[in-house]
Amino acid sequence: RWARFWQLSPRHERVFNIDPHIPSGSFISLVQHLPKRHISLMLWLRTRHISLNRHLHRIGKSPTPDCPHCEGSIETVQHFLLLCPQYARERHILTNTLKRRALSIQFLLSNKTATAPFIRFVNSTGRLKPTFGDVPPPTHS
Repeated sequence: RWARFWQLSPRHERVFNIDPHIPSGSFISLVQHLPKRHISLMLWLRTRHISLNRHLHRIGKSPTPDCPHCEGSIETVQHFLLLCPQYARERHILTNTLKRRALSIQFLLSNKTATAPFIRFVNSTGRLKPTFGDVPPPTHS
């Protein structure tokens, strides 16, 4: 019954694009060694219910969905992770580590080899610091 409800949910397609095996053990396997703060970060980014302006605007916590750095661009997870020029330096470091795979949200949020570099990227941007504080990379990845 729950699986059918989940498949009909509008969130199913968004999460399915990141990890087609949700719900399954793949996410648990990915995060089982991580601290709770890291798990929350990964889950919130996957569901797009994170403190970026698009979501904050939708729930009435931000006057605009726009990126604080890019006039006319909505601050989505994709914009934050892959497009925002404000974080080009941090993204360059991530890309040097993960190569082309750093341009895939699915890879960043679903692959164990990406976890530590990805969390370093998020932490280095400072964008989610008000919500998560400093998020040091995991010691095991």
